[in-house]
Amino acid sequence: MQQYLLLKKLNVQNANAIAGLTYGFPAISNFLGFTHAITRKLPTELQVTLGGVAVISHKNNVHARQPKGWGDYVFALTRNPLTQQGTTAPINEEGRMNMQVSLLIEVEGLIAGDRTTEQVLKEKIQNAIPTMRLAGGQITDVASCEILNDESSQQKALRGLMPGFVLLDRSNYLEAHFLALKDIQQDASLFDAWCDFAKLKFQASPLENLQPEIEQADMNNNGEESPKIKATWEYVPKPNSGYLVPIAAGYCAISELYPAGEVSHVRDTNVPVAFAETAYSVGEWQSVHRLKDINTGIWRYSHQYPWYLAKTQSNTNPILEPDAETHRSDAVFDPDFL
Repeated sequence: MQQYLLLKKLNVQNANAIAGLTYGFPAISNFLGFTHAITRKLPTELQVTLGGVAVISHKNNVHARQPKGWGDYVFALTRNPLTQQGTTAPINEEGRMNMQVSLLIEVEGLIAGDRTTEQVLKEKIQNAIPTMRLAGGQITDVASCEILNDESSQQKALRGLMPGFVLLDRSNYLEAHFLALKDIQQDASLFDAWCDFAKLKFQASPLENLQPEIEQADMNNNGEESPKIKATWEYVPKPNSGYLVPIAAGYCAISELYPAGEVSHVRDTNVPVAFAETAYSVGEWQSVHRLKDINTGIWRYSHQYPWYLAKTQSNTNPILEPDAETHRSDAVFDPDFL
């Protein structure tokens, strides 16, 4: 049976709230990178590694404000120290947030019932977490660190994570909406379909049984009077039901794979290098009590050049390949590889 590591209620301050074109929560790659960083800090003699991760959000507070007390929000930025010349330093806009999350992480290589290894593993992780960052933020506190090695403990842990919302992959919704959009607009792209999940949209509906108001007419392009028609503005619901949000789901290579050492000024000259851009998809925040099986909420990487994407088993339907004429930075890429 699959075992899981539960990091319950991590409090993180000043985490990155911007993920490509989206904001409000860190990209899922931040949490997968966090679990990989923990694995690298574990002693090799334990022969234990950490795999995929499920993310449960309890609280989040984006550092934003309304300058006029109403209208659009802007990020609340910090004032940088003066430069050496005594002038005001330029401000690079950064989106920050405080959040409280719980992580359910796959544990591989741990023998069930090996209490000694379990204890050492928990101690090493508890000592490592305060020295690490999550999504660029500082971890200020973690409520508990537990090993869930049987079904009863896993179900009990899920109940203990209430109230909270787990993030699931819903790229199959994106595919279905894209097909519906293509029937209406032949030149529609996956990016157009993704924007319907990302944008707040309203549309005007003319009021019935009202005559056009000629006295309030405007001039059209031909110089003729164009009467105004009274209408009501109505909110356009997002496709499908549920708490759906646009997310950054991984990366897509936009260049060939260069041999190690061929590209200068890279972080590690000992590995091959490819230039990449963010790939986007759709996710759903779902109450954690509806997560009957932890495995369905686990995010894992699936990769096949040029794609490197995070997916969960909650999404089993394939997604369409992007239009070849669409620029990669303007498209939503989430193909099914396996």
